[in-house]
Amino acid sequence: MKAPSGSPILGTVDIVAARCNILWNDEGTDFDFEGGTEVWWDEQRTQKLGGQDVFIDEDGEEWLRCELIPDDAEPTDEIKPWHADPELRRIEIVNTVKALFERITGKRLKEAFDHPDINSAIHLLGIAAEAYQ
Repeated sequence: MKAPSGSPILGTVDIVAARCNILWNDEGTDFDFEGGTEVWWDEQRTQKLGGQDVFIDEDGEEWLRCELIPDDAEPTDEIKPWHADPELRRIEIVNTVKALFERITGKRLKEAFDHPDINSAIHLLGIAAEAYQ
């Protein structure tokens, strides 16, 4: 499998827990990194988005599993997996609503489902998307 751009996939994007040692200043209000990090490799896990593993290509671009194309496929810029998968469509709607909210208000929406009006907008967009399939 490769990225839609044709770039080879190098691996998964992983999250690794670690502790970076620090030194506090005399006032105890700021710190500098001391050097040295203890990494807890047993805690390593692959990052997921919408239940799908996240991959990284040789150009540093991240891709969901559903966005990858076979090695023998021609590169394309028309990758829209949410067209075929209702769960991915919902993720795309939520991400779009969050981005729109931030662009309009200048504030980050932590959880779209905490606000009833935004939750309703997400629900209605999902219904409209189904109607046009």
